[in-house]
Amino acid sequence: MRGTSGTNGKGFFGISIRKKIKEKLPVAWYQIDGASAETRSGFIADCAERNRVPAIVILIMILAMESLMVFFYVANAFIKKGTFFPQYIYMYTSMIAASVCFLTAFLVKKHTVKGLMVLELAMVAVIGIWSAIFSAFDVINGFSSYLFIQLMIINTVVFKLEPVRHCIVNGVSYAVYFVLVLTAHLGITVTFAELVNPFFMVVAACVILILNNRTKFRWYMNRKLVEDQNRKLEFYANNDYLTKIPNRKSIIEYLNEITSGGHSSIICMMIDIDNFKLYNDTYGHITGDNCLVKLTCAIEKYVNAQGGKIGRYGGEEFLVLFPDKREDEAVSAANELVRIAREQNIPFPANQNSSFPVVTISVGLYVHNNMEETDRTKLLLCADHALYEAKKKGRNRVVVAYR
Repeated sequence: MRGTSGTNGKGFFGISIRKKIKEKLPVAWYQIDGASAETRSGFIADCAERNRVPAIVILIMILAMESLMVFFYVANAFIKKGTFFPQYIYMYTSMIAASVCFLTAFLVKKHTVKGLMVLELAMVAVIGIWSAIFSAFDVINGFSSYLFIQLMIINTVVFKLEPVRHCIVNGVSYAVYFVLVLTAHLGITVTFAELVNPFFMVVAACVILILNNRTKFRWYMNRKLVEDQNRKLEFYANNDYLTKIPNRKSIIEYLNEITSGGHSSIICMMIDIDNFKLYNDTYGHITGDNCLVKLTCAIEKYVNAQGGKIGRYGGEEFLVLFPDKREDEAVSAANELVRIAREQNIPFPANQNSSFPVVTISVGLYVHNNMEETDRTKLLLCADHALYEAKKKGRNRVVVAYR
């Protein structure tokens, strides 16, 4: 991500060295198992979306807590006449206002990934600096810096932000705390104790940020790998490896689906590439595979445009199904498929019993209108019988079966 404040190339905090830090160190952190830029972008987007819910929860908790603190603090100061520190009221009310603004931004407006990450980083920065100022007042007034330490650890563990910017947020927050405590003239022992503990906590938080980022990124890459593998397994379980169209299992499942789906008719086309064994024997199986892929691509494009579905039924046989199509439309579509196959102009001079020296197809067509008596096996047998008749009559044609 790039900073959005200003146009002079400086980062979110206007730091001129952002480019070197941003472009060199994070790359080393992200170079896990050869991660690509696309993977890194996906990881950032995933982090941005996962940060949203924790951000909303933390803001609601802070809003509720600070509202209660205002009530009890005012009650203690004015009713019980306790010690009153006005700066705390300013801190409570400022955080209430900030929480309301951030909650509104998260809940009302939709953000891009970049905008969401900037908003989340801004929220962490505001909480960090606010807790630093609040804890400094606590130390000055005789309390401790526990709030700064607690919120820093919470932000470090809960939010998955870019490590460089998050570390800068921690550093800036500590710097604010450091200046306020150091200028309070509290004495060497108190000052040393109240500066050293938060300092080591900041260092620990930055180490956690870096290690946590690498761990989360590894987890993200492993998750994406599993998801990709599952998608591939699912695809090849339902599609033919060579032609990438539905396989026999998938097209039969679709046939079962439309036979029980309340359609008015079912068009069943059995398609076979004419003399394909001769084509393979003459030109080789690699050329045969290329022929299959090219023909399938052209046929599938037309079938899909007409609202049908094609599947590879056997070696060079394909099954095409159309629900709710009239017989004249089906015959026209089948003849169009025969024409499309010829127009691919796949050379086949050795083609037997054909006046076309190119690869052709034969189509057996069956139109089923009696949806009260639908038998999948009979549909396939009728279409297959029509295909047999088309090949018997000279191939490169359509034959319609009538039961």
